[in-house]
Formats: sequence, structure tokens, C-alpha cells
Amino acid sequence: MHVEIDEGIRSVLILEDEMIVAMMMEDLVREMGVRDIHLCAGAAEALKVLEAKPIDCAVLDLRVRDGSSVDVADALAERGTPFFFSSGSDATALAERHSDRPMLGKPFTDDDFKLIVLDTWTLGRPRRSTNGAGAAERAET
Repeated sequence: MHVEIDEGIRSVLILEDEMIVAMMMEDLVREMGVRDIHLCAGAAEALKVLEAKPIDCAVLDLRVRDGSSVDVADALAERGTPFFFSSGSDATALAERHSDRPMLGKPFTDDDFKLIVLDTWTLGRPRRSTNGAGAAERAET
């Protein structure tokens, strides 16, 4: 499947401590047209990226080098940034407050990865007004 995003996802955070898997994910989002990709092997590193860079979407492994990705998930949720988990663990390993987040089990296919990235971003991003109202007008409603 070929999916390219001309407008939309500009930046993706990938929190994955298996470097081969992280590089594969990076290649897949690049194939989708994403140009700004941040690979992190640990949660502390990912939190630093979140402080410094705007992120449109994120992929989080549950267990990473420095423990868990829960703090990163909390930070993303607080910012309203769409994200999903990718893990060899099942969904019962998710913190209760993130149990409604999408989960992509490992191993996965390229197509499954691309679809969940698109679905997560599309369903989780702020909505644009369809009537042409500006941001100030939407803020007043």
C-alpha cells in the first residue's frame, strides 16, 4: 500500500528502544510523506523532544530502556497530541487512563502500521471548521 500525506502530519515522535524496529517505523512514516521524525529509545529523551518540538502524532512502545512510556503518554494526552502504542505486550499492560488508546501488536505489517498512523492522526487531531470560520470565531463558540 502506498500512502502519502502532502498536507497534515508534519512531525512524528517514535519511542522505540529496538533500533531496527524504530528505523523501520521511521522508513514507513517517511514513505507517507512525514519529514520531521524524532526517534527516541527512552522516555526521558522523548519528554525532552516534547518540550522542544511540536509533534503531530506519536508511536509509543510500552516498555523502553528507562522503564515505561506512561509519562510520555500522559504528556501527549495533556497536549491533545494523537498517539498509539506499539508493543509485544497485550492491551492489558496499558495504564487504565490510556486503555482506550489504539494498540498495534508486534509483529505488524507495513500496511497495518501505516493505517494506524493515519487513523490515529485523523481521529485524534483538532477538527477544522467546515464553514470557513476562523480560529477566533471557533474559539468564541
